[in-house]
Amino acid sequence: MLQHTRRALIGALLVSAALAGCTSDPPEPDPFAAFISGWQRADFTGVDLRTPAGQPLSADAAKQLLADTEGDLGARRPVVARHGTATVRKNDATTKAGVDWTLPDGRHWAYETTLEARRIDGRWAVYLGAAVVHPELPDGKRMTLRSGAAARGVVLAADGTPIVSEVPVVYVGIEPRLVRDVDALVQRLDIVFRSVRVSVDLSALPGRIKAAKPDAFVELVTLRQTDYAEIERDLAATDGVATKPGTLSLPLTRTFGRALLGTSGPATKELIDGSGGALKAGDVTGLTGLQRRYDTALRGTPRLEVVAGDKVLYTAPAVDGAKVRTTIDVKTQQAAEAALAATTKRSALVVVRVADGAVLAAANGPDAAGYNLAFQAEVASPPIGVDGTAAGFGAAWKLGADMFTGRVTAQGVVGSPLVYAAAAAGAARGHWRQPVLVTEPSPGPPAADGPAMSGTLTVQGMSVGVRGDVAYCVYVEGAGQDVTGPIADALAKSLST
Repeated sequence: MLQHTRRALIGALLVSAALAGCTSDPPEPDPFAAFISGWQRADFTGVDLRTPAGQPLSADAAKQLLADTEGDLGARRPVVARHGTATVRKNDATTKAGVDWTLPDGRHWAYETTLEARRIDGRWAVYLGAAVVHPELPDGKRMTLRSGAAARGVVLAADGTPIVSEVPVVYVGIEPRLVRDVDALVQRLDIVFRSVRVSVDLSALPGRIKAAKPDAFVELVTLRQTDYAEIERDLAATDGVATKPGTLSLPLTRTFGRALLGTSGPATKELIDGSGGALKAGDVTGLTGLQRRYDTALRGTPRLEVVAGDKVLYTAPAVDGAKVRTTIDVKTQQAAEAALAATTKRSALVVVRVADGAVLAAANGPDAAGYNLAFQAEVASPPIGVDGTAAGFGAAWKLGADMFTGRVTAQGVVGSPLVYAAAAAGAARGHWRQPVLVTEPSPGPPAADGPAMSGTLTVQGMSVGVRGDVAYCVYVEGAGQDVTGPIADALAKSLST
């Protein structure tokens, strides 16, 4: 009986011990979870906070503190994540947290900061101050983004010659307070600019001067330093003229392939608004042609800094712009432009190498800065003596530039001068091959080669043909082969010397 009683007592003790093992105090609340979540949202509603001096800090005051310290970064919001577990000693807790900001151009600025909390009246309150936002951020200072432009990339000819690169320029403008006689100013400027064959529309200048502040810079035109040097004295002697030096990515000369290669300049509001934050006021960007199409690659990645007062918290070096390599041949391009120089009507001349389809020249006249007629004009022709589809009209080209690839119609074909030149190269080669213009970066796989071509290519209204290893098309708006033929002869003569 005694042994039975002893066994029952032991069993009761074991059950009691087991029950005791299943019972524990409530888990310790996380001192930092709500704070981390609130920081990421810039909203500390419901979070107990203290200043570094231990004073209560309201959610509204904390939000303002973040705005004042995060500065230019505030709208971006960081990703904050605890590193490891919190260390809790009685009523004090600390932890490390990683802070990751996404900056312009997709760069990431990541660093570690320390969070501290104290239990007050049974609740955890987290300290918030500048040193929490960043350990090296001085009190009363805000973080500011500062950037510096990268060296813009260059556009290269086939042999590696830069055909678009940074050149010195002069911005010419008017300072209204220095103008004595607006009408006399307009007349004089027209004469001066015409002397270097620069067309500037001055019709709106009087109104612009009247609307501008007295010390404003009313920009008129951007000149290459070489062009400016020719009229520097005349401009300096003109009341109201002001100038600013700078650099821009420009073609070899004022006319060299300009409609194709394009221009660069200060970003317009339209381009800034459509850039998704990549461009801001004052940035230089591609405005037309290949410079616009490949602007992201050419622009590179600017130097970026996060500063607080005189202290630099983060630096990312600039990454210079890339090179865009083309098949353009400098000598052939110059010859094509010289052949068109005497034309007064809109015109284009395209040269394509028969062997591999490389575009050697794309000239436009007489306004080389205008529409790229060579690639985009829609010129109709009656049947051309060969199958239009086999000759590449309407094919899905990947040239690396804006162009009209043509179409076959019941009346014949419609194409740009480039399409006709490519058809001539195809007839000489025996089959059509997509021309090549941009080789780096690759615009993508070219269209498939066409089938064997038969027949004799005959195009009306233009001069289209092959001489040696080059195919060409000369187009002059509103003119026929009596005008385009001598231009083709001039081209051939220039290339043979």
